[in-house]
Amino acid sequence: MASQSPAAARPLADRLEVGAPRIAAVLVRMVGRLPAPVRRRVLTDAFSRAQTAFNRGDWEAIFALFADDVRYVPPPALGPGPVTGRDAVLAFWRQIALRHPHSTIENLSLEEASPSRFVRTARLTHPSEDGTLRYVIRQVTELRGGRVVSQVNEQIG
Repeated sequence: MASQSPAAARPLADRLEVGAPRIAAVLVRMVGRLPAPVRRRVLTDAFSRAQTAFNRGDWEAIFALFADDVRYVPPPALGPGPVTGRDAVLAFWRQIALRHPHSTIENLSLEEASPSRFVRTARLTHPSEDGTLRYVIRQVTELRGGRVVSQVNEQIG
């Protein structure tokens, strides 16, 4: 039985972000104006969808709302310092997927520092023929204009 492609498994919100990122960015800006409890529910759902997309290897869905000039600092366990640009981030994770095709992420906590800044703690696992790499990150994501303009991953465990 053939496996389903990552794109075929996308929920509607992910399909919107990938297919119409400008519209999705407008919606993200609107969410920033909602009351805190509503923003929290939307934020939790967005990071849950990101976890699901990561675990199915759907890099386009994960990085759909990254700005073209995003500043991205990958988890230290995976490589060099900052990567600049959405295309470079996608290329980075596609290379990781070649070495670790069954990587997973598990959201551990999520807090909203402001309507445009979020802090997530997550556990990543990267199985390979050489063994399994496991670590915990603290990820700080910053938005501007409904797009991710910075994401910094700090290894904490």
